[in-house]
Amino acid sequence: MTGAEYIAEFLHQRGVQNVFLITGGACAFIVDAIHRHKDLKYTCFQHEQACAMAADSIYRIDKNVGVTVATSGPGATNLITGIACSYFDSIPSFHITGQVNQTEAANFLGAQVRQAGFQETNIVDMVKPITKYAVQIKNGNELKKELIKAWNLAISDRKGPVLLDIPMNVQKEEVGDIIEYYPPEEENSVINIDQINAFFKDGKRPLVLFGAGVGLAGVAKNVEKWLIESKIPFVTSWNGCTYFNHNIDNFYGKLGVYGDRSANFLIQNCDRLLVLGSRLDNRQRSGSIKNFAISGKVMVIDVDIEELKKYKKEEYETINANLKHIPFEKISPVNIENEWKDFADDLKKQYFGKDLSLFSVANNTLSPYKVVQKINKLIKDDAIVVADDGANLCWVFKAFHVTNHILYTAGGNSPMGYSFPASIGAALHAPERQIIAFTGDGSMQMNIQELQTMRYHNLNIKLFILNNDGYGIIKQFQDLYFESRYAATGYGYSCPDFKKIVEAYDIKYFNINSLEDVTKEIFDYQGPAVINVNLHQNTLIEPKLELGKPIHDQYPYISGDEFEKNSKYCKNTRLKD
Repeated sequence: MTGAEYIAEFLHQRGVQNVFLITGGACAFIVDAIHRHKDLKYTCFQHEQACAMAADSIYRIDKNVGVTVATSGPGATNLITGIACSYFDSIPSFHITGQVNQTEAANFLGAQVRQAGFQETNIVDMVKPITKYAVQIKNGNELKKELIKAWNLAISDRKGPVLLDIPMNVQKEEVGDIIEYYPPEEENSVINIDQINAFFKDGKRPLVLFGAGVGLAGVAKNVEKWLIESKIPFVTSWNGCTYFNHNIDNFYGKLGVYGDRSANFLIQNCDRLLVLGSRLDNRQRSGSIKNFAISGKVMVIDVDIEELKKYKKEEYETINANLKHIPFEKISPVNIENEWKDFADDLKKQYFGKDLSLFSVANNTLSPYKVVQKINKLIKDDAIVVADDGANLCWVFKAFHVTNHILYTAGGNSPMGYSFPASIGAALHAPERQIIAFTGDGSMQMNIQELQTMRYHNLNIKLFILNNDGYGIIKQFQDLYFESRYAATGYGYSCPDFKKIVEAYDIKYFNINSLEDVTKEIFDYQGPAVINVNLHQNTLIEPKLELGKPIHDQYPYISGDEFEKNSKYCKNTRLKD
């Protein structure tokens, strides 16, 4: 086999079915080999960024690894935003870039020139900070070894993206038959749970934070079973919320700056917080980290020792472990004070699953929360739902209730334009599933070219544009800190007539002006459809934390009496400006 044929066969043997790509001179041999392979398919996108975002989507659905192929130079650099999505969310993805012949490369000349070969770019050094592994291949023997090494690194421990940069001469080189694949070695160690038992021993108000690491470790069902049987109250991060059924009685919401008041108040009132596979970034703890979990002790379990180094020993207890090695069923029964359970239930009754938009009530406008909740009720129980960034992301994640659905976004990188190509990846990978995507009017314009991909493959995606005619999340920030000067969000920002654009691609278009317009007809329609939801330009994200505040004191501010009642166990009261 040639190097290119070897790559195609290697991908096939790893279970890859569809490669997302855009062709180019430097990767043409690889594309041709994939084209000729009887068991591989490929899908042409319109932009490499969309390829990488679609590839990122695959593992989030069923733990298959998404693969891209791109050419050198601009093709390779266009992958970077999507690669970053996978890196920050610990999603394995496999990226292959073509490169100029080694005899045409700058380092072959022995001089420090900027570029020698046409479109030659040092993509390896560019992506090293956002990949688990990136390397340029020098010959056929290296290709065989590096394919296995890179694949194993992508799917091991704290997972992530990898990139192999393959010169054209290596693609053409005869490399021989496929060598035996050795999967990564699995550790058999089991963590001693004495430290966890000791942590809970003297507590009365326990709480668990269910992070995305639980799902990525493949132990979501085990942890869910343990939580149900132990009856310990638990909350979740946004990336963690796809891995369990939200109907569980002792689930109390999603924490964070834009999170549920119920979850945030419980974080502040608990005396024991066990964090499972969550990195506790400042969108979770807020910028006021010293005012997080202010009434209790915190224990963090994470597979990545570097994440644990962030915490001082006197602040948090830590365990460096893969969650799949923890025998949750052997954890001793945890003491839960009756008053704590009643307190948590009262918070849930007050705040969880409610229409949050006081702005929409006050202005008699369409509430994005109600729109999302209605869509939630009309779609199939096992639908795949993808959200984008900014205000639309907050509205979706705050309002959507997961049962058997898959709900995700690129949480760490959170680029504009993620959800549309990610939903295309989902539709190509799981055509039997109902695919719902949410985006904003600004985000839609980042990857609007993929309407052609959706139309060409006749993908049954329902793409909702939550259209507030501007960058709503930044507008809200400008209201608070810039006296409502909407620089580059209102002034200077422009939005096209999506109806004209969508219909030019021969795609079905729906326009939503009221809740009554969200009907079953939209979802009964078989084929691609774009649904434009018209919102007031100043529709708010509610509730939302303002700078310097602890996470239980969100805007719109509740009354002093209500705040004190919900801060029953807190060591401090509402902070003064």
